Amino acid sequence: MKPLNIKRFRLGDLNTNSYVVTDDETFCIIIDPGENPFEIIDFVKKRKVEYILLTHGHFDHIAGLKILTKFTDASVVVHQSEAEWLLDPELNRSIETKKLIINEWPDILLQGDEIIQCGALSIKAIHTPGHSPGSTCFLLNGKYLFTGDTLLSGVVGPTNLPFGDRDRLKDSIKSKLFRLPGEIEIFPGHGEASTIDFEKNNNLLPNMKKFY
Repeated sequence: MKPLNIKRFRLGDLNTNSYVVTDDETFCIIIDPGENPFEIIDFVKKRKVEYILLTHGHFDHIAGLKILTKFTDASVVVHQSEAEWLLDPELNRSIETKKLIINEWPDILLQGDEIIQCGALSIKAIHTPGHSPGSTCFLLNGKYLFTGDTLLSGVVGPTNLPFGDRDRLKDSIKSKLFRLPGEIEIFPGHGEASTIDFEKNNNLLPNMKKFY
């Protein structure tokens, strides 16, 4: 199998990490399409994009979804508990911005622990509620973990948001993510990449009293 090409794009006012993952032959997927995703469109060009994976439904992670679904005709994948968020500016919090985000109903609804096969790529969905009820991490080929706003480099995602739950977030990270092999690379929704081992040894989670 050819090596994965993981391309990061920092989009929108919140510098949200959007990713394109491809081997340039058998698969191409997009993870968390941020605002004004024209760099992504230029990068994927004529590649056949099979899936757009959403780690959760907050506005900065879905702002470019409508544009990219029209350009790629890819299947949109999100946890079932946040399907409605794609259509509702109050739920996705875009009502707090100047650009209301209203998308179509997604194509594939997850519950957690599903495995999606895309060419030579195996995608495992790991439901990690806490930052939001439907937050989902995606483990690609057992080596690359896309964590959205659940686990960032050195910190965890905020829970002082509507539907955020600090205890559930801590449990998701400790019982699911920190039990994965330490060499797995982490690609978060904001900030720089990391590894499971690094976060287990350096993340503020064990002593954190307040999440920002």
